[in-house]
Amino acid sequence: MRLMPPTKVCKICFKNVKINDFCRLFDDRICICSDCQQSLEPKFISFKVDHYKAIAIYEYNEFIKKQIYLYKGCYDYEMRVVFLNLFFKELGAIYKGYKMITIPSYEEDDKRRGFNHVVEAFEYLGLRRIDLLEKTAHHKQTERDAKKRKEIHKFLRLKKQIDLSKERVLLVDDIYTTGSTMKSAINLVEKLHPKEIKILVLAKTTAKKSDKSNTNVF
Repeated sequence: MRLMPPTKVCKICFKNVKINDFCRLFDDRICICSDCQQSLEPKFISFKVDHYKAIAIYEYNEFIKKQIYLYKGCYDYEMRVVFLNLFFKELGAIYKGYKMITIPSYEEDDKRRGFNHVVEAFEYLGLRRIDLLEKTAHHKQTERDAKKRKEIHKFLRLKKQIDLSKERVLLVDDIYTTGSTMKSAINLVEKLHPKEIKILVLAKTTAKKSDKSNTNVF
């Protein structure tokens, strides 16, 4: 009797991902079918926040928006592996030796969700995480106008004072829109004098004409 090759279910569309697919030759943890791989359309957009180098893996289009909403808004914990699934090894190699600092959610939001969506999504990188920042109130950027978004600095603070003078740090977040949250986080981390700061986000809103973003990262 001939055995059928084992399969996995795609985390996005629930179709079978055959274990003998080409992508499975590289890593057995691949859990996205070929159709969804194409729909994700990773862009690796390079841009700068102040003078710090940043990369957004995806453009914040309707497909990515839906996947992040299912993960973050609908508490679909299984989606945590989707966003870095195809290239976690490459990103892990690029940021090897960096200490990861996540942009925080309000603690009560994490409790309601049952997990921190940024922490879980970036665990794939295998970097040591420093639990350094905290959000002191529910301040959802998408619910506020441009002026109110800039007030995010009032709700972010350092949880502790540590010496980062010998450390290279990677600030990570899910979505980059106006940059107010990331800039506020940078201002706090800078006070600890890290050796280097880089930024990695899952998705970035569509670049304006004045934005110098580009996709020539690799």
